[in-house]
Amino acid sequence: MAAFEMWEEPTQEVRFCFSHVGMDFSTGVLLMKSDTELPKHNRPHAEENLLQIEGRCQVTLLTDEGEVEAVYDLTPGTMLHMKKGQWHIHANPFPEPSTTQFKAEGDITEIVQAMREKFTKVEPDQAQSQV
Repeated sequence: MAAFEMWEEPTQEVRFCFSHVGMDFSTGVLLMKSDTELPKHNRPHAEENLLQIEGRCQVTLLTDEGEVEAVYDLTPGTMLHMKKGQWHIHANPFPEPSTTQFKAEGDITEIVQAMREKFTKVEPDQAQSQV
């Protein structure tokens, strides 16, 4: 993997920027435009730690049955820990862009590989244009 790797999902509303991807941990930032939401997902083999860097975001935790367990509004400096396999939704219903740092403790290499196959790689010269 290069020093940094950036992937943009098909609607161009969300970017994942990885600074390290490995079987033990992966880390980077999630950039979300205003009024965006990722589909429900989980990290079956990793715990996930979030730190809100800039803007705000909302994280909804769900039970295995899909019921809402808790909703967190993250503001700069707010941290959230999610257990291994925790179903959740990242959203940015707020007017400003959101930057969230993440660290997955465990193996998310299959998830990252799926992103590499489905998302568009953002080259370094394109990275300046923020989401």
